[in-house]
Amino acid sequence: MNRGLRKDKWLRYLFMEKDNRLIPHLPETHLFTKKSLQAMIEKYGQVILKPAIGSRGFGVIHVSPLKNNRYQIHHENKKTKIQGIKKTYRKLKELTGSRRYMVQKRVQLAQIGSRPFDIRVIVQRKSSSDPWKVTGKMAKVAGKGYIVTNNERSNGSLMTVKRAIQKSSLKHLSLQHILSEIDQVALLSAESLTGRYPDHRIYGLDMGVDQQGQIWIIEANRSPMLSHFRKLKDQRMYRRILKYKKGE
Repeated sequence: MNRGLRKDKWLRYLFMEKDNRLIPHLPETHLFTKKSLQAMIEKYGQVILKPAIGSRGFGVIHVSPLKNNRYQIHHENKKTKIQGIKKTYRKLKELTGSRRYMVQKRVQLAQIGSRPFDIRVIVQRKSSSDPWKVTGKMAKVAGKGYIVTNNERSNGSLMTVKRAIQKSSLKHLSLQHILSEIDQVALLSAESLTGRYPDHRIYGLDMGVDQQGQIWIIEANRSPMLSHFRKLKDQRMYRRILKYKKGE
């Protein structure tokens, strides 16, 4: 398969969207055009723009409507206010350039303090005939003033999922229920993607939990970075992931 197609998050979203089991967990997403931007803002208010091919939170943009036909663009740690949807679209085209972008409903992620966090879940199998297993998961907390949770890009922090939930706006909900549902949705995602990539053995899922405890699949990565797990004080998850990669 062409390397570009392997990395294309838009094609992966379209494939996952065909699985009725995953639809409740997929935030609505379209290719970025002036028409789709306007329609998604009218439907959801806040939206996220992200490159169809990209990683580490590079190029992610948050757009939100303000009063009096004004819009705010939040890119990296900078916020710009613009009058009118036409000028907003032009500014976004300057930022996105010739790269193909998607526009996605913004999931109102649970927060620790005022900082949103999402969860990186690693799902693996030892061979293409073995069952999928969740081998690791951890929370990524955005740095101050950023919308992306990549800790290098936003100077954010890493912690166990259990600790993140207990410190967050979700602490009133059942910890075990949230952890169990994260695993279930991650395994469903890997099983579904097996139909497109039958021999693939590892996925890194970026998942979010919203303020009501609903689980969302933000994106699925075929070649996930594992450095986050190496940075954790407890190295057991990292060692397990490496063993699975070797097929042990």
